[in-house]
Amino acid sequence: MTHAIATRAADLRLTDRERDQANQIVVTMARLIEDGDFLAEGIGTFLPTAAYMLAKHTHAPHCISLCPNGNTLMAGTRALTLGHDEFETIPHASMWLDYLQINTSYMPAIFIGGRPRWTEFMRPAQIDPTGATNNVCIGPHARPTVRFPGSAGIPDASTVARRFYYYAPRHTRQLFVPKLDFCSGAGHPGDAHGQPQSVTVITNLGVLTSGPTGHLQVTHLHPGVTRAQVEEHTGFALDWAPDLAVTASPSVDELRWLDAAIDPRGLRF
Repeated sequence: MTHAIATRAADLRLTDRERDQANQIVVTMARLIEDGDFLAEGIGTFLPTAAYMLAKHTHAPHCISLCPNGNTLMAGTRALTLGHDEFETIPHASMWLDYLQINTSYMPAIFIGGRPRWTEFMRPAQIDPTGATNNVCIGPHARPTVRFPGSAGIPDASTVARRFYYYAPRHTRQLFVPKLDFCSGAGHPGDAHGQPQSVTVITNLGVLTSGPTGHLQVTHLHPGVTRAQVEEHTGFALDWAPDLAVTASPSVDELRWLDAAIDPRGLRF
């Protein structure tokens, strides 16, 4: 079975509403990216990578991507592939880095120094009211019922980053929990030295950001989503922004970029 047939077959299992939600997540993430950002990709993370490419095609053409396949820095754009990214990223890279350089030089300098802005959207297994996260296990650490791949650089980055982004394709009570089974990512209720820190979570229902109390508050509902739906699918009481807004829907041009140039195989679905 070819990649195109396989991905289109998977695509057919989604409802129109689920497809719209996936596009909304991608576009909402892309709009948070600023021109010149340093964009960190994960392996097989199609929603964030689609958002990075969309931002580069539209309002942020000077962003640099850190691509995990080959640890390459790439200035341009590419289409999403199913396991063939290195054929695009390695030949067109402006620089190759080893893992030691990334973790001991580039990441600390950018997270602490803030220039250029490090932007990465990561997907946690659990999130608590302060935006702290778990990507290690469900159940007791010694005898977990579910074991995840691990937290990677989240423990390092989340303790010093001024702004931290997560995404969640499914907004559920299993994700938003009152207490983590294991804490592997710091929440950001504020900083003792007066430096504001915040967590932003993009889900299929809306946008949540660290509020004045340090707890997550809903700032945007996606089109067609109600406050009652968000509350029903969250395992703790949320704060609500006084100027709660409706997220702007994807534009015709944004959808055209996604379908024609960035993700014609529909991997984001």
